[in-house]
Amino acid sequence: MDYRPLLTQHTAQLTHEIPEWDKAATAVELDPYQCKASYICGAMREFMQAAGLNFEEEYFLAALFLALDATELLGRVVNGARCEEGEPGYIGPTSVLHKGVRYLKAHGNPKTAPLPRSPDDYVHLRNFAGHGASFIPADVDFDRDTIRLLLRHLAYVLNTMWNDPALPANLAMVEIHPVSSVVDGKTEPVFVRHLQEHLAANRPGDGLAHDSWQYDTFRISAASDAVTGVGYIPRRPAGAPGTTAKP
Repeated sequence: MDYRPLLTQHTAQLTHEIPEWDKAATAVELDPYQCKASYICGAMREFMQAAGLNFEEEYFLAALFLALDATELLGRVVNGARCEEGEPGYIGPTSVLHKGVRYLKAHGNPKTAPLPRSPDDYVHLRNFAGHGASFIPADVDFDRDTIRLLLRHLAYVLNTMWNDPALPANLAMVEIHPVSSVVDGKTEPVFVRHLQEHLAANRPGDGLAHDSWQYDTFRISAASDAVTGVGYIPRRPAGAPGTTAKP
């Protein structure tokens, strides 16, 4: 199934950074709204897959920071946040992360455990991970499930946020400047072309690389008795063939 129309089932005329997005859209032969939506979706997938890679390698602080970056981007987009203080629509980075967490709490995967911490706690965790791991309040901590739950809810929301009729006006307003790179000798916005190729057969939040966070797993050492059988003595029920029942 082709999921490219999902991003544009509700659209709006862009209201800010119009020349930048017109130029970016022309380079990839898309409508400016579709180009911006694809760019945002691709950036979220980038953060989430990078978080998943670090999670697999047990670099949990980096995984946490990247998952919260994706959450901040979500909060920015669904609220149409502007970056310049004093400008209409301005929302500071702390408030944007708050709003991203609240969106995940309100619209997250109903089959997944809810986010257990307050928006303030996630801000403390982001600051801890992003500012040299120098300080975190004594009553705030995190574990693997902190990262798992964030990524699971983000993946779900990445599939469903496009159904929100309030999204287009906010996406049209949110301050995001496209970054471009040279692809096959042609300058075009990053993320967009690969995202459009992905959507040709997959939903936005599906098919993420490094998705071990999707599963509840545990590790067994390859050298353990359970794997090698060393030191393991099979037990048969008393009275079974080959055994002698004890009085």
